[in-house]
Amino acid sequence: MINGDINEFIDKLWSGEELIYVYNGKKYFSQGYLREDKVYVFELQLWEPEVKTLWQISGKDNQESYEIFLNQPLFDGKTFWEIEKDTEWVDD
Repeated sequence: MINGDINEFIDKLWSGEELIYVYNGKKYFSQGYLREDKVYVFELQLWEPEVKTLWQISGKDNQESYEIFLNQPLFDGKTFWEIEKDTEWVDD
């Protein structure tokens, strides 16, 4: 992970904190949250070059949502683990 510690990033990802990161010239945002009906939702959004929700899972707990997210080919056909060394953690 560029500009950050991967272990700290993963801890924040697991806890559902809002994270912004860049891979292959694209800016991504991910977060997990509990809806009013107590259903946990985890989502990945593309922020640049356009804004759209790329992936969302609900009804799983944060651990299961996180594990599924990490193993989905959401980043140009690659999983998070395949791109993490080339991913820049940004705050803005």
